[in-house]
Amino acid sequence: MPDVTNLRAIIVDDELNAIANLKKLLASYCRHIEVIDTATGADSAAILVNELKPDVLFLDISMPKKNGFELLNMLRFMPLIVFVTAHEKYALNAIKASAVDFLLKPVDVNELIKVEEKLLRIQAMRNTGFHENYSSVVGNLVSMLQHPGAIRNITLPDNDGYKIVSIDDVLYLEGENNYTSVYLHNQQKVVLSKTLKEYEYLVSESGFVRIHKSSIVNLRHLRKITVDDEIQVIMDDDRVLAVSRRRAPELMEKAKQYTR
Repeated sequence: MPDVTNLRAIIVDDELNAIANLKKLLASYCRHIEVIDTATGADSAAILVNELKPDVLFLDISMPKKNGFELLNMLRFMPLIVFVTAHEKYALNAIKASAVDFLLKPVDVNELIKVEEKLLRIQAMRNTGFHENYSSVVGNLVSMLQHPGAIRNITLPDNDGYKIVSIDDVLYLEGENNYTSVYLHNQQKVVLSKTLKEYEYLVSESGFVRIHKSSIVNLRHLRKITVDDEIQVIMDDDRVLAVSRRRAPELMEKAKQYTR
């Protein structure tokens, strides 16, 4: 665990019992997070956040009058965001793609502990440009949520915090155990500590198809399918990837939509 001072947090939820429950869980299981205030609506929350400048905002999405996403547009100061939500599929996918943390209601203690660990790691690596960088990540998330559809951008970690990458710039993803390698069009490779299964769910409606237990490809960057002794694909970077016979029919069917 990084050696840092406590993270100052504000909880925003329109249900008082939800605030009380999360405060209790944080006090019991997250000794590095200190709740400095709470709010039950977006307007009062915006005032608190802009004045107190907390490190973390635990934010409910579904609130009357103005929801959690509208609150984000009201902030002059952007803390680290943790959504506490039981929200619908698209919003959850957009949140995952933007690398913003979330907790599903009812809050699971083990997931809460993982969130604290991640927040502490992010806090430890902060530099002078981090706030602007993170604000862009949150802004991208809000933009996707205001224009629902297939996920258009994905946020990946880099040396300065995060970078926003167009989903079209991802050639393919490869998984090994609990890690996923993302290969980009500029020959960059980014390794992430998430399983390939999580990304399959995320990009399945954005022109990607799983071709093997360890590979997902972007059909826009598929150059050729070979069906000699074994089925393989050749990608735009000349990489040759194996296709399992079980997954070949789906690949063939979806590839018809992306013929050049």
